[in-house]
Amino acid sequence: MKIGILTFHWATNYGAVLQAYALQEYLRNEGHEVEIINYKPWHFDFWKCYLRRPWLLQYFHRDWIGHNKELKLKLFRKNYLCQTKRYFSAKQIAVDNLDYDWVISGSDQILNDSFTLSGENSPTPAYYLQSFPNAKRIGYAVSFGCNEYPVEALQYAKRWINNFDKVGVREQTGLSILESMEYKGPKQIVPDPTILCGKELFKDIKIEYPEKKGYICAYILRKHIDFKEDNVIYIDDFNNPLSMEQWLGTIMGSKGLITNSYHGMIIAILNQVPFAVIADAAHMNDRFYTLLENLGLTDHIITSIDNYSTSLAQPIDWKDVEFRLAKFRKAGEYLLNNE
Repeated sequence: MKIGILTFHWATNYGAVLQAYALQEYLRNEGHEVEIINYKPWHFDFWKCYLRRPWLLQYFHRDWIGHNKELKLKLFRKNYLCQTKRYFSAKQIAVDNLDYDWVISGSDQILNDSFTLSGENSPTPAYYLQSFPNAKRIGYAVSFGCNEYPVEALQYAKRWINNFDKVGVREQTGLSILESMEYKGPKQIVPDPTILCGKELFKDIKIEYPEKKGYICAYILRKHIDFKEDNVIYIDDFNNPLSMEQWLGTIMGSKGLITNSYHGMIIAILNQVPFAVIADAAHMNDRFYTLLENLGLTDHIITSIDNYSTSLAQPIDWKDVEFRLAKFRKAGEYLLNNE
């Protein structure tokens, strides 16, 4: 079958790009012809935000450093993602009448309330697959980016959510949000595409490992932490962003990971790297708890960076984890492979 994927592959985020690649590769390995539908509204381009909001120029230096990370991820997309031409709006997609048997929306926070309300500077049905009335429409590992959907966005979500023939959500709270949206189709919790794909995810990527050995990797989003220990490699997104290949290699080659990154944690788990996950009170933690409860690893969640050594020292029964991962994958396989 010919399958189109609509997701946040364009986000300047390792996990967002990697999950798009993972779903693409899983479906290709199942024998399908797969494309990433290259949809990205124009105002998300680096330079366009300054045209619309000149006051943002005061943050130009910060944003330019972030743009360096984007350039590295752009190269990964070019080398590894099978993308269509660029689309700037859901209407452009509809006009082209793209011919797919299935279209999959997901994974990631594609149905977050912010994009639903203003993805194209107005309420936006793109990720609800409004442009594909003749295809089978599936939400896979959908995340809403909140525990309760805001009322203002809910009125639009209710109009569009039943476009989906079936929906798999990434978090436990996603099931109750679907109920609040009055979704009538089949719904279940499924694993992120990186878990669905498993170690097959890494086989064609040219991983770049650090020369240093026996180190602990720290990857902390949205904050900077100074580690005094000599054996810590700190992935600094702000001052020294890595390529995808380097990011993967730095996590995979470590003897332990300290992180608040969901996909960073998954890379560690898939490669049997001990880890400590920092619960961030300011951001949603349900995705961490849903996955770690499934895998019996909630004791690796910490509330303070000071506790990381205790968490890393906790023994992990990797044989049991692999058994649980295999069981969890079956939920994703069932959603995608059963009519």
